[in-house]
Amino acid sequence: MSTLHIAAVIWGICVTAFVALMVYRGTLTQHETDQLFLSESALPDAQEENDGIIRRVNFIQPFCAGAGVIASLMTIVVFGIWVAQLVARSRS
Repeated sequence: MSTLHIAAVIWGICVTAFVALMVYRGTLTQHETDQLFLSESALPDAQEENDGIIRRVNFIQPFCAGAGVIASLMTIVVFGIWVAQLVARSRS
């Protein structure tokens, strides 16, 4: 396996993890939006559940940011390796 193939596999894993985290966060925030339409009688329970959702979103946010940065860096690395291999082939 070449360096490009290994870097592409690692990039794919990073991007998949980033997308999965973003989908999970989107699902959590969708549940938070659903809570806005509850009646006044369900307000205390809804507030407790809303606080739990916000706590989970705040917990996962650094992981989303980190996975995004890693996926971006891996994109640059894969592109750089690909360009370096093209330059090396054109010179030979």
